[in-house]
Amino acid sequence: MISQLVRSLSSSRKNVNCRLLSVLRGISEDLLVSTSIGHQIGGDSHSALVDSLVRTNVVTAGSRLEAALRHVDRGDFVLTAFRDSSERYDNRPLKIGTVATISTPQQHAQVLGLLEPHLHPGMTAVDVGCGSGILVAAMSRLVGPFGFVTGVDIVPDLVTFSRENVQRSLGKEVADKQTKILLSTGKNDFGLAFDNKYDCIHIGVAVETKAEAESFLKYLKPGGGLLVPIGGAGAEQKLVKMTKLADGTVDKRDIMSVLCQPILDTVPEEVVHESRAEKLKRVEKALAEWRNAFEVEYERKPTRDDLMCNTYAKNLFEEFAALRK
Repeated sequence: MISQLVRSLSSSRKNVNCRLLSVLRGISEDLLVSTSIGHQIGGDSHSALVDSLVRTNVVTAGSRLEAALRHVDRGDFVLTAFRDSSERYDNRPLKIGTVATISTPQQHAQVLGLLEPHLHPGMTAVDVGCGSGILVAAMSRLVGPFGFVTGVDIVPDLVTFSRENVQRSLGKEVADKQTKILLSTGKNDFGLAFDNKYDCIHIGVAVETKAEAESFLKYLKPGGGLLVPIGGAGAEQKLVKMTKLADGTVDKRDIMSVLCQPILDTVPEEVVHESRAEKLKRVEKALAEWRNAFEVEYERKPTRDDLMCNTYAKNLFEEFAALRK
């Protein structure tokens, strides 16, 4: 689904993307295309958010995925501070811990779309680096009452957080029956039994090497699918899908470029909060990226009305204005 979207958008906007590459030098075209539709995604409610995913063809209308997403409200998976805020339905990451974020709705939908063939009713799945637990809940909706989904995280607070969120989303009885969240102790111990085999494995954090990625294949059933970002921290990684065929061989396919946090081997220490100057710089950069994405989409500069009508851009602008005072 993502590759088709990238091809169709990139062919029609090749010249525009070339102009943008001169501004954002070094960022690959497929990541730029994904970014260019990002500002069209979001809304003031969960229903509006899913509508926008369908409207932008990230999610196919009338699909099993659309039905599942409509039952998994992103507002159930954010920190309490965001739960009553319109930001919970913006297409941007939101902080949920020291270094952890809940990824964008666009990224979650793309991941689920790629893995949907391995998430049929009765199948089993694993989400490594489950964070907020939102993919655990969405996968559970797809595999149904006879399937099972396991989430794994290295941060104890996130394990508790995701358990609570999944119970809030699915209901405690269903969550306890169809899901579990495990605490990992590091790269060499994800808490998964070696004799367990799964239809679907999603790695939500980047591993550095191909060998690390392939180490998860031992947990896959024949016909199972593994989706994993490969590459170092602080740079683009390649999202790779591996499918184990019936004869035991593995089909490997590069999907697109992504930017993911690296897999952790220890629980992260508390980080120093941003200074006012650092926050201003970050917000100013985000505004510039939104303007660039707008120009790619509409081939003109955004007006003030354009900015104020976009929830994400408006919030950035208001934050920027407050920081400049």
